[in-house]
Amino acid sequence: MVFKPNNITHVQAAPICDGFLTSYSFLKDIGNLKKEQHILINGASGSLGTAAIQLAKNIGATVTGVCSTKNVDLVKSIGADHVIDYKKHDFTKTGNFYDVIYDTVGKSTYRRCKKILYNEGVFITPVLSIGVLWHSIIVPTKVKFSATGIRKQNDLKGLLTELTTFFSQGKLNTIIDRTYKLENIVEAHKYIESGHKIGNIAIINQ
Repeated sequence: MVFKPNNITHVQAAPICDGFLTSYSFLKDIGNLKKEQHILINGASGSLGTAAIQLAKNIGATVTGVCSTKNVDLVKSIGADHVIDYKKHDFTKTGNFYDVIYDTVGKSTYRRCKKILYNEGVFITPVLSIGVLWHSIIVPTKVKFSATGIRKQNDLKGLLTELTTFFSQGKLNTIIDRTYKLENIVEAHKYIESGHKIGNIAIINQ
């Protein structure tokens, strides 16, 4: 059991077990992100992305976020050192290289990204596809997929305990786009499926 930090609301705490726990698992354990490394986060304005930006900065990495035009300012405001507007630029053609590429939305591929990875760099994603599965078998040190929900309970509890400490210290913040009452959960799902969600939504039972 892990207790909610006293300095955040229940609405702010609800997404910690989703975006933050998943992204922390990927950055710390799967991607092994280190201080002073360079990470590119594709899908930087979503639940996983907004968490990953803050977590990567907390680790001490240099962060490049990829998002749409309307979310550039948000991504900058939560700590990204560089932001690429995917509607204007192809992040695989900027000439920059990365230690870790974290594709939170499954919109890119290792085949496209390998040319901008350092020799020891790694492509990580929570979105399983045939390509990801194939490359994770062929080049397991370069492409890594993980389903956070099937990790051992003790491992997840350890990560969650660290996250709650970071929140209690004011180092992390959840981004809440909208809240919905429980009876409006269908509307909430429609909004998520629209592709316009920023950060997280929260369901309240009031």
